[in-house]
This record gives sequence, structure tokens and C-alpha cells, in this order.
Amino acid sequence: MIYLKMGLAILCLLLVMDLFLLIHRWFPQFPSWALWGLLLLFVLPCITFNTIFPIFYLHLMFCLLITQLICLIFHQDVKGWVFFIPFLLAITICIYGIFNMKNIEKTTYDLQTSKEIPDTKIVMISDLHYPNAMTEKDLNNMVKDLQKEKPSFYILNGDIVDEFTSVDQMKTVFQTLGKLTKTANVYYVFGNHDNQHYANEPAFSKETLKKVIESNGITVLQDDILHFDQITLIGREDSEEKRESLKSLVKTCNLDSYIIVFDHQPKDISLCEKLGVDLQLSGHTHNGQIFPVGSLANSLGIFEHDYGMIKKGNFTQITTSGIHGWGFPTRTEGISEYVSISITSN
Repeated sequence: MIYLKMGLAILCLLLVMDLFLLIHRWFPQFPSWALWGLLLLFVLPCITFNTIFPIFYLHLMFCLLITQLICLIFHQDVKGWVFFIPFLLAITICIYGIFNMKNIEKTTYDLQTSKEIPDTKIVMISDLHYPNAMTEKDLNNMVKDLQKEKPSFYILNGDIVDEFTSVDQMKTVFQTLGKLTKTANVYYVFGNHDNQHYANEPAFSKETLKKVIESNGITVLQDDILHFDQITLIGREDSEEKRESLKSLVKTCNLDSYIIVFDHQPKDISLCEKLGVDLQLSGHTHNGQIFPVGSLANSLGIFEHDYGMIKKGNFTQITTSGIHGWGFPTRTEGISEYVSISITSN
């Protein structure tokens, strides 16, 4: 968390410097000290979480740089009226991002296997980060939509809550998600935010969280294995925690069954393929959430798989962008989604 705050502070300073140079060029008679003061006050909201302001300033900075680069290429001065274009663009992007965050889409994957298993439908949600940009009414409407899917089972693939979630909000979200158990079994694996590791003063412990989840009929999997109907489920502890090796877990499984690994972070993908896992389901990446974070992460290879589906022989890996997002009530990159996966024998 401290690194993110430092990043936002650096962003503020860069934006202030750029704005100061531009405005001072247009109005040289304006006192420098007064201009510095006004600009610092202007960017002060940038250091707040769970608000739109940091994202607005990020995109304003990006649009300002692009505008100045275009003017430089065409040998044009940055006129005063041009200055308003980045503002309009940043505001437009943020408004789109708010709508995009709240517009939850359904993404469907149809898989086939040579193994003899009953037709299976999985509904996965990940990275809800309740209550960021979501009211209790929104949450109930989301659960009603998920109930209509009538899957074989649900998987809550981590980061349903985070370091901004209060105890009451944590209880509310799992009481509401617990309604899904009336439709099908619900399984849960921890993400890196659920434990409130990044909070200065955690509102609840991992043990308390687990008790609340299980009290609502949801099965928590922490390096646990379940077998049923020729299907094997392996729910992983988050990779930032001490956990069993994947090899030791798969070793106890019947390789003739269809093996599904739930791992919040898309890790050990090649190892899954090597060990004979059929399907790995992950979240965590948000597909960037905030432009251009996702594009940069993808180009730098930060994640083993940032979004979508990859197939390697008989192995399939799916990473979801998440049903919502973290930290800021907007999504300017990727979509908010839940994932429906149908598996049939060919």
C-alpha cells in the first residue's frame, strides 16, 4: 500500500510540474508561488483511495502528455484552448470507466474432454472487492443473476473482500453470496487481499473471515481436494501464503478424473500442464482495470496469463478480469465479468 501511495504522490508532482510550466508560459505575470499553491490544492485529492480522483489525474496526465507530443510532432505551440482537450478526454474516460465497472457481463467458455465425466457447468466470480463501487442492492441483484445460471457449482476465486472492507460489510457480502448455496454448492479460495494484509489496522482476521464464510454454507478450500462424479477439485491457498506444492496435491489424485485447480493468482501454469491438470481457473489480474496498467503488465510479462483462455494440449487455463475491481470505483481497461464454463465429454 505504501508503494501505491508513493506512486500517486509522484504522479501528483509530475502533473503539477507539467501544469505549472504550461500555465506559467501563458500567464507569466501570475505569481509563481500562488500558481504552485493552487496546483497543489488542485491535485490534493489524488492521494485518496476508493474515489475517482486518482484515476482522473492519471488519465489527465496521460492525455496532457499525448497532446503535447502531438503539438511537438507538428511543430505547434500548446495553445490555451488545446489545454482543455485533455481535461475533457480525462472526464469522458472516467465516466466511461464508472459505467464499465458497474456493467457486469457474462463470459462463456465451452470445453470438451476425452475423459468420461457428466456434463458440468461452473460459474466463477473473482475480485469483487466489496463494497468498492457496489451497493448492497447491487450485490443482491448480482446474486439473483448468478442464481439463474443454475451451474453444477460456483467458485468464488478470491478477493471477494479487501483491506477497505469493514466487519459488517464482510458479513453482509458472505450472507448474500451464501444464498447461492440454495442453487448449488459454493467453493471459496483466498486471494491476496482477503486477509487484509495491506491494511494498517485489519478489521478482521483470516480466522474470523473463514468462520463467517463457512457459517453461510460456503466451503473454503486451502490446499484441499474434493472428489465427486469423476471430477477432482483442488482449491489452492493463495501463492503469497505458505502452501503445499502442487505436485504433492496432484500426486494424491486419480489422473483419470477431470482435475480442476482453483488458484486466485495465475501461477504454475506450465506445471499444471506437466502434472496432468485439465483446467486451472484464476483471477487477480483484473485485466489491468486502469489503463494503461494492463497493457504494460502484459507487455512486461508480469503475469503468467493476464486474461482469457489458453489451451495447451489437454490442459486449459482461464483467467477472469473479475466481477468488479479494487481501490477505485472505475474500470478504464478490461470488463467486469462473471465466467460460465461448460465442460462436456467428446
